[in-house]
Amino acid sequence: MTVRRVTRVIQWGTGAVGLHALNFVLDHSELELVGVKCHTDGKAGKDAGEIAGRAPVGVLATKDSEALLSLEADCVLFMPRDVTQLDPTVPDSPGREWVDAVIPILTSGKNVVSSVASGMHWAQLAHGAQLRDELAEACEKGSSSIYFTGIDPGFVTDALAITMSSVAGRIEQVRTWEFIDYSNYPVPEVMLGMGYGRLPEDIPRTAAAVLRAGWGGAIYSMADALGAVVEEVVLDVDHFLSPRTVTVASGLEIKEGRIGALRWSLTGMVAGKPRLVINHVNRMGPEMAPDWPNLGTQGGYRIEIDGFPPYRGDFPLATPGGTGYSLDDAVVMTAARCVNAIDAVVRATPGYKTVNDLPAFGARYGLLS
Repeated sequence: MTVRRVTRVIQWGTGAVGLHALNFVLDHSELELVGVKCHTDGKAGKDAGEIAGRAPVGVLATKDSEALLSLEADCVLFMPRDVTQLDPTVPDSPGREWVDAVIPILTSGKNVVSSVASGMHWAQLAHGAQLRDELAEACEKGSSSIYFTGIDPGFVTDALAITMSSVAGRIEQVRTWEFIDYSNYPVPEVMLGMGYGRLPEDIPRTAAAVLRAGWGGAIYSMADALGAVVEEVVLDVDHFLSPRTVTVASGLEIKEGRIGALRWSLTGMVAGKPRLVINHVNRMGPEMAPDWPNLGTQGGYRIEIDGFPPYRGDFPLATPGGTGYSLDDAVVMTAARCVNAIDAVVRATPGYKTVNDLPAFGARYGLLS
């Protein structure tokens, strides 16, 4: 009889993604929850089961990071609240907070799987090589590893696109697409930071920085897998102005004449040609930008490969059996991807890992007994 190893897990953060991850950990007998990090007084001292909407499990949430670092754990699901989503390597960047929080976790000997988008690669960041080396040094000290992943970025824009590209003998261009309604995004501040609800001339300068830091890494991950050298990443943005004033599900007010939809692309230039392209078409409600492309009526993801032979895959969300909303499905998928990465990361050699450094993994904790 094969004895299945139990992996001890700390859930660091119980926001939109973290709450689903917490439930997935509690679902599986091979994962043992040993600690929960919360960021609000309202959750501190509460049983993790109560936070997850289920029966008590005997693990209380805490705001005390030092107490969690003292626990024996194999892996930390690191999902902090990162409202700004800015490049953590820029001087005085608020994004630096997550780096300062994760370094002690790694040096304490705990492996980390995280959904922080800006950590999924380093080359897109202003001083990415320094961050790469800093994380690698912490991993060396703790004999630990760290891996950042999600759905987009983290899967569609890199892992899935890379896998699909492997059946093409010649490639002209790889394009990924996200078509998702963001109107129920749970943190309105993030949407404001990207420009939704603002006049075009009032879009903060940080919006472009967020797109480059968060999604630019996927361009480099694809390039690494394809043996390409990215010379430049070009950002292109278009907007749609709302025809009337609406308050969307998240509570964000979109006034008439303010931005109600954005479509943008990041293009990786290789040898002077646009080879790798990440596209987003995101709306604040289905009435926004009705003439822009979509995937069905509910949205989802698409990958297109121009080459020989050409190849395309459509992946609709909000199908029966899910949450009923494309964005909510994507949030759940982000959590599932992180949880299912735990075993691969725990078994990996110490170090900072990108998608090309780990073996492909499936739903390691998806099949329930």
